[in-house]
Amino acid sequence: EDLREAAIAALLQGKNVTLNLDRVDHLDASALQILLALHAALKIWGQNLLLVKASPRLLKWFEFAGVDGRFFHK
Repeated sequence: EDLREAAIAALLQGKNVTLNLDRVDHLDASALQILLALHAALKIWGQNLLLVKASPRLLKWFEFAGVDGRFFHK
């Protein structure tokens, strides 16, 4: 719920969004859905969502989900 509320608030700012994941150990499918929805909504307005400082484990999780290219610069 906190992530959803933060995503809505970020979207209303009308700016690019960068999320620092250095303290995040785990994300579940609902968190991924929120991030994907935020990414799509930001794209409509010409903005971007960038995730930074993800742990190697979390990077692998995004890779397995097939969405790492949407959120991380390679």
